[in-house]
Amino acid sequence: MAVNELKQEMQDGGAIKPVDASLTVTVSAETSASPEQVLAAARDFSEHRAQIWPNVEAKRLEVHERGDTWAVVTEGTMVVGVFWERCRYDWSEPTQLTATVIESNVFKPGSSWQLQATPRDGAGSIVATTVLRDYRHGFKGTFARSVNHLGGKRLFGWFLRRALEAIEKTPTDGGRTA
Repeated sequence: MAVNELKQEMQDGGAIKPVDASLTVTVSAETSASPEQVLAAARDFSEHRAQIWPNVEAKRLEVHERGDTWAVVTEGTMVVGVFWERCRYDWSEPTQLTATVIESNVFKPGSSWQLQATPRDGAGSIVATTVLRDYRHGFKGTFARSVNHLGGKRLFGWFLRRALEAIEKTPTDGGRTA
């Protein structure tokens, strides 16, 4: 994508315009992990990220910039060739993290996913993920659109449950697991 095209996609203040998504999916799950553990895992851009999030490969993970409540990161995985996206992650809201696509070979800029983690009665948390996607033209975008529309909630629900299971097994302070 040319710099001029990217500038046209941006709002005042540098924020990426949200897309008119061709796919919107929300899934939720409960976990024994605390909201803090879930959100910390979502903000962890070390090689450990690939052990938590099933659609990230460590060799395709690059942090470009990072601030106190944001980061610009490229992540990718092999699907039918490499699928990658460069996102601006924002965790300025205490119970959520939002990743907005800046550039991708599959998704249009402005596509996003949001993760919210709130305390569950007793212990643990309720985690919801909302995925808003619009797809690029071409083979990879068409393939992703087809798979995401066919698998939708089931696919994203699987991604979320797998990530939460990995977070629950991740050692916390003192070597305990969540």
